[in-house]
Amino acid sequence: MASVDGLVSGMDTTSIISQLIAVDSAPKARLQSSVSTAQLKVTAYQSVNSRMSALQSAADNLQKAAAWTPAKATSSSSAVTVTASSSATAGTLNVKVADLASARSVVSGTFTLNTDGEIDTATLGFPLDVVRSDGSYVTLQPQVGTLSQVVDAINKAENAGIKAVAIRVSDNTYRLQITSADTGATKGDFKLVSEPTADGRAAYRANYATMAAQPAGYEVLSAATDAKLELGADKITLTSPSNTFTDVMPGVSLTVSARTADAATVSVGRDSNAVASAVQSLVDAANAALKDITLQSRAGVVGSDGKVTGGGTLRGDSTLRALKSQILSAVTSAVGNSQASAATFGLQSTRDGELTFDKTKFLEAYAKDPAGVQALVSAKATDSTATSKGVVERLREVTVGAIGDLKLSSAATGTLTSVIDGQNSSIKDLTSRIADWDTRLDAKKERYQKYYGALETALGKLQSQSTWLAGQLGSLPSNG
Repeated sequence: MASVDGLVSGMDTTSIISQLIAVDSAPKARLQSSVSTAQLKVTAYQSVNSRMSALQSAADNLQKAAAWTPAKATSSSSAVTVTASSSATAGTLNVKVADLASARSVVSGTFTLNTDGEIDTATLGFPLDVVRSDGSYVTLQPQVGTLSQVVDAINKAENAGIKAVAIRVSDNTYRLQITSADTGATKGDFKLVSEPTADGRAAYRANYATMAAQPAGYEVLSAATDAKLELGADKITLTSPSNTFTDVMPGVSLTVSARTADAATVSVGRDSNAVASAVQSLVDAANAALKDITLQSRAGVVGSDGKVTGGGTLRGDSTLRALKSQILSAVTSAVGNSQASAATFGLQSTRDGELTFDKTKFLEAYAKDPAGVQALVSAKATDSTATSKGVVERLREVTVGAIGDLKLSSAATGTLTSVIDGQNSSIKDLTSRIADWDTRLDAKKERYQKYYGALETALGKLQSQSTWLAGQLGSLPSNG
């Protein structure tokens, strides 16, 4: 119902109603303020939650066996590249590259193009059978066409396993090169059979061993060979159809790019720096969580007016205080059945409530006792005592308590996630109550409009009656 400002009374009823609604809206405003506060808290809790999630991931990574068995591979020659997987076995090899893998390649005699730029394929011996040592073959029989059309037809032949290219040797003079798509003495080898009839080619293919390698007019550019490595003084020979030798040692592969006159030394050893980097990542994730907890829960400063400035959204939150204490305790408490300190391998806390990692100290300790340091850092619990768990296991347990186990398929729950769920539930309830207040205030506004509308009507009637009465009084005779 629209209101009209007082035509009789002259009152600004719109303004009056607005002021009354503003007073009535105070409870709604308090609810809206509570929603804003709760939303800020949810954002702050979620920030800490994500830091704890990153810490759990870093802990999980460091508990994997691969984190403690990275291999570092080196080669003394640029002609020999070595790669090592996480399962690589440490060791040293002296290898000489005796030969590289190659594919068979042949080239035709010269030919010319006619005035239309076309090839007479018969002059190149077509149809040609490309025959493999296992007896399989593919017949190449491109029709007369331009140079590019004939070459494309050869390259698109299914299962031929060859590549063709036309080589220009002089004006309008070319040679056709045919090369196996694979390398190696077996996979990279083929023979060409040129006979005008299918029966003739079949008879010729009857014995691969006695077949001529290529028809008349074709020359060999390269033979199909395996790559060869010679090991040690006894010259133990290793062969590979490609230039990569897989699992020369468990988890170790070599790729060669050139023959070598002298032996190259290939070494595979433990990559201590990679282990240290994994520990550093854990420390960085823990510090990120600690800093965010401090930021969100900082106390701030109380001014002379009693107001707090510089405080965190979750100022004085007991959940965050306990979480920070648990993270630091997981690192600083005695670890292992020997009751050792994490400081012995470079990990400790500062008086500012953060963690530091001395990489040099870690590498020294790890070089002396790799298994011992691994046990102190990442060993999982062997019994129920806290000291039987490594630092990583204890930190992971702290994160699981806060956000749940992220490895589980079910929804993760923990102290932080429970608090976030509680805040979100509160926001949902407050939002519902605000909606109720909107309905209530709309009803109140309508009642006010009706009230002031009725008041104006009543005043109008009184004014009419007053005017009529004044008229009546004015019409009475005067006594004078």
